Amino acid sequence: MTLEILNIVSVIIQIILFVALIFVIVSLTKYLKMLMVKVDVLEDDFNKFKTRVDPLIDDSRALIQKINRISDKVDDNFKYVTQTVEKIKDTVEDIIDFKDRIVRKAEPPIFDTINAFAAIVKGVRTFSDTMKRNRPLRTRHIEEDDNLLFDDNGDSEFELEKQYDDINKELNEVRKKLEEMKKV
Repeated sequence: MTLEILNIVSVIIQIILFVALIFVIVSLTKYLKMLMVKVDVLEDDFNKFKTRVDPLIDDSRALIQKINRISDKVDDNFKYVTQTVEKIKDTVEDIIDFKDRIVRKAEPPIFDTINAFAAIVKGVRTFSDTMKRNRPLRTRHIEEDDNLLFDDNGDSEFELEKQYDDINKELNEVRKKLEEMKKV
């Protein structure tokens, strides 16, 4: 009997285990179906997301290509700008050198000319002052006035002084211009 009872208990345990196994298999199948449904929903959501993201990815690629082209053009233009700036810099340096050479070459003759004009003016002034001082006072006679080529009424002295003033004004203008050239 004990063997029979053990057999019966063993069969009952086997039946219970089979029922439990069937129950587990059925439960797993349900869970697997629910998981499959959720995976399908997730797949649908992913496909929808993909259809929305694909144009963004394409637009992003196109934008990146445009940015790269613009960047290349900017690099090329920057090279041209750099070269142009260098050329302008060289040209400005050449112009400055040219100006300096002209000033160095023109300055001494201009100063010599100004000094010569000033010396001439001073010489003429000194000569005229000396002539004025050394001229003897004469009494006028009508007969002498008739023999004179020019009038001796003092107008010539006024005209000489006027000419001196004009020459002085011109020399002062030349000096001002030379000083302006030195400043540049």
